[in-house]
Amino acid sequence: MAATHEDTDIGFATMFGKGTGAGWQAFAEVTELNPPELSRDSVDFTHYGSPDRHREFKPGLSDAGEVSITYNLVPGLLDDAVIATHLASNSVEPWEIRFPNGAVLAYNGFATAHGRATPMDDKMTGSATFKVSGKPVLTPAA
Repeated sequence: MAATHEDTDIGFATMFGKGTGAGWQAFAEVTELNPPELSRDSVDFTHYGSPDRHREFKPGLSDAGEVSITYNLVPGLLDDAVIATHLASNSVEPWEIRFPNGAVLAYNGFATAHGRATPMDDKMTGSATFKVSGKPVLTPAA
């Protein structure tokens, strides 16, 4: 069945967390989340006899890209501590994005960046980027 405009939603109530299933740990105060952007390499198969002197390509390997988040910063605690610990661990671990309609995007990945901003006249924020390793799996809402 095709989706309708009634099926669309805003991002409010989307959750990001570490682990899967019963071991899942939701981050407390994520304010922005950018899911992975899938891409695929193109491999050049051009040869001396390629028709009409045009390059020829075939699909190459896929790359699931990165996930980035921004969160309300409590230095050294909550989400900030989880990211700092993970960045120091040098391990690929399971992560999930849970959408408001019940769909879940699960992936394995590792932190590649962790930042903190402390403006004088606004809230403090943290940020992190995670490289996706392998193919993410989207489980549609039930």
